[in-house]
Amino acid sequence: MRAVIYARISTDQQSEGSIEEQTRRCQQYCELRGYEVIESFRDVGSGMKENRKQYEIMMETMDNWDICVAYKLDRFHRSSANANRWAQHLHNSGKNFAAIDIDIDTSSAMGLFIFRLMTSLAQLEVDMTKERTRMGLKAVKRQGRWVGRPPYGYLSKKKRTENNSDTGILEEDSDECKVVKMIYKAKDNGYNYKEIAEFLDDQNISTRKGTPWNWTSIRDILKNQRFYEGVWEDDMGEEHQYEWGGIL
Repeated sequence: MRAVIYARISTDQQSEGSIEEQTRRCQQYCELRGYEVIESFRDVGSGMKENRKQYEIMMETMDNWDICVAYKLDRFHRSSANANRWAQHLHNSGKNFAAIDIDIDTSSAMGLFIFRLMTSLAQLEVDMTKERTRMGLKAVKRQGRWVGRPPYGYLSKKKRTENNSDTGILEEDSDECKVVKMIYKAKDNGYNYKEIAEFLDDQNISTRKGTPWNWTSIRDILKNQRFYEGVWEDDMGEEHQYEWGGIL
């Protein structure tokens, strides 16, 4: 089996073992496995980045080798996400890799099993992180706090105070509040979405982004009347008042 060796040290961390020592141990490993070492690649730089010169050359010449060997898995990639994506790319291309420190060699059945286990665990962690995020957002909503960018008419209190306890607390934007009231008054007077947007543009009142109004922006504000009245609904369907009150 044709093998290439990859060794790397970081510019700001020299206690990882010299490139020479990494290469020597990889050569010993290849000799024990009967691999033919055809080339060695060496980089000095962060493993968090993929644009490493020798690493790129190694990957561009994949057709010349069957397995790449490193002393430690993090020599290839320090980011677990990058490492798993890279390993999957090798597997799909019919190539293998070996990391001596954790005794993984995907050219063997056991090594391939470990790789698949690593990939499954990485995906599990991604899924668990997403689940924790969803649960966290639900918990915030149950406290009667706002999640996401403040709607038109409001500002984030935390952005002003930089206090974590103010997360999800909104404050009225005096200028935007006047526009919200104007929009609801126009609706009560029988104006449709397009007519309200044209009226605001005629009054030289722009959106938060400084752009002209369109009917969908008006629609989104009008369909959130209960919110602008300062009311939110819990999981049981019971209504509560936001602590910052309403505009209407």
